[in-house]
Amino acid sequence: MSIIRHSPPDRPLPNGADIGLPWHLGLPAPLERGFQVYLLGLTRTLIRSSFVIVLILLVSGSMVEVLIDPASAMHSWRARLIAIMASTLTWWLAGQEQTDWIIQPSVCLTALIISITNNYLSITLSHSLSYTYYLFNLLAILLMGTLFRITFRWSLINSALILLLMIFSMLVYSELTPAETLVLFFFVLAGGVLSLYGQYNFEKLQRKHFLAERVLAMHRNELHSANLVLENQATEDPLTGAVNRRGMEERLNRQINLQRQRKTEDGNLYVLLFDIDFFKQYNDSYGHLAGDDCLRTVSTVVQSMIQREADFIARYGGEEFLVALNGIRLNDALVFAERVRDRIEKQGIEHKASRNSNVITISVGVAGWRPEIHHTSELIRMADEALYEAKGLGRNRVVLLDEGGTARPL
Repeated sequence: MSIIRHSPPDRPLPNGADIGLPWHLGLPAPLERGFQVYLLGLTRTLIRSSFVIVLILLVSGSMVEVLIDPASAMHSWRARLIAIMASTLTWWLAGQEQTDWIIQPSVCLTALIISITNNYLSITLSHSLSYTYYLFNLLAILLMGTLFRITFRWSLINSALILLLMIFSMLVYSELTPAETLVLFFFVLAGGVLSLYGQYNFEKLQRKHFLAERVLAMHRNELHSANLVLENQATEDPLTGAVNRRGMEERLNRQINLQRQRKTEDGNLYVLLFDIDFFKQYNDSYGHLAGDDCLRTVSTVVQSMIQREADFIARYGGEEFLVALNGIRLNDALVFAERVRDRIEKQGIEHKASRNSNVITISVGVAGWRPEIHHTSELIRMADEALYEAKGLGRNRVVLLDEGGTARPL
């Protein structure tokens, strides 16, 4: 049976009112387990906060007995003590972890003990008001459905058992007249039915609220995933899969701001700016489709070498790429740059139009962040100076622009 109806176009997300439930309130197994956990959290809270009310009712009953008939109070205190002990056990279990499976049976057992002990007192005590002990059966039913809020199914089954025990003791052991038996039983039955009906509707609302939360959470997750996809599409170069120019500026600005807050011993931010040597000649000789394949290969090689989440490769423009390495030492940045240069050369992509090699090579310029740098353009300009120097020295090499502004080949 369908649980959730389709929402009208003007109200796309459910708010609880547009969620339908079967008459028995059952949910598919995974959802039912989730609801049980959800409801038991409420039940635990109610048991811990309402335990005092149960104690007050039981102690008040004993005090009334003392006022009416002290001899009866001496007879009933053991039954009262058993009921108090059962209630105390339920309260203790509600405060323990790993006891979800026993909370509802414990509440039902407490209600049964209250019912049985009061049926017993009604039979064994001889004063004129002994029949009133049967009214505690209604309190036992209210304990489950109104005070401690166990699930409707548990409450319904246990309430039926309480009513059967009550009518059995009244018909077999009690000296009440048939009329008195009928009045008492239907009074308890009416109160129990009203309690169960109210509990049924309350649990129905709880289940709707639970389902609405789950559906809204699902929509939030879907929306979050969609936003991530859109964000990636907005900041990703469609050809190479690297970060595009816009995404590069956003991420690099963020890393520069973080670097200004980071201590020197935590490492520095380094930028590697490289381009493919004689790429125009490669396009002219092999065609633009081959050129696109070459760009994708170069980007993929570098992406496979990036290990940390903060680091990234971006397509700076045309055949130029930028790699940001965050929080590392100078030697590590230079080793990474040399490994990138060597790895791309070893791909062996044929380039007969190149003037310094028969395969695709790259030239790399390296620059590190300095405290006086506030914008990405300043850091990229430094890396571009080092790249220009690498090209001037014959390409297929790494050049560092040091803190003094001197270009140093590797």
